[in-house]
Amino acid sequence: MALINLSYRTNFLHTYFKTTAVIPDTNKSSYQTLWLLHGYTGDDSAWIRHTNIEKLARKYEIAVIMPEARNAFYTDSDFIPYYSYFVDELIPKIRALLPVSAAVSDNYIAGSSMGGYGALKIGLKNPDIFSKVAALSPITDIVHFRNNPETPMATNTFDTIFDYPDKIAKNQLVNIVSNKNYGQKIMTICGNEDYMYQDNIDFKNFMTQKIGPNYTFHEVTGNHSWDTWTANIETIFKWL
Repeated sequence: MALINLSYRTNFLHTYFKTTAVIPDTNKSSYQTLWLLHGYTGDDSAWIRHTNIEKLARKYEIAVIMPEARNAFYTDSDFIPYYSYFVDELIPKIRALLPVSAAVSDNYIAGSSMGGYGALKIGLKNPDIFSKVAALSPITDIVHFRNNPETPMATNTFDTIFDYPDKIAKNQLVNIVSNKNYGQKIMTICGNEDYMYQDNIDFKNFMTQKIGPNYTFHEVTGNHSWDTWTANIETIFKWL
């Protein structure tokens, strides 16, 4: 099992960003790949610190790419055009450096909390890159997240990223999902004590209507924490 720590200068962001990758040691020339996103205040080491990602990558023979996103919300802002960086620079860079497949059927994206939002947004907007999308305790309504008293993100930080109403509307997940059947498989998981539980139930109802049988929801026991995500991350690997 190879644990690779990458640090590189990005032309999009004009600074150095990090990515941690786990590559199974079965010597394949091209691996199925899970792009695994961290949540608010996390970094590229978050999943390694809190879960058994190396063991799961070995068990399921899936390469796992864990990019640093800081607190950019996987969104283009005036300060950090993170979404464009991820799609247009990071993915080609990783594919040039590591033995990961470029086939749509072999590429999946997942994350937790802010990373769950990022996975859903990036995945839904790029069905030509990702065939499956999964999210643990995702932020499914960014306005409700901003205004929720349990939200850890300061409102002025949120407003720096989503700085005008049209931008908020364009980045709401329900507005990104269309009536078109992308053919993607999508799954969300949420704990029954999560402070965004009702938002996730509302999103489940919306997705069930829009996507139909290609969408799966799991309600689990737990809250908005690594305890819940650690207990349920293998559900995503099995599903992939």
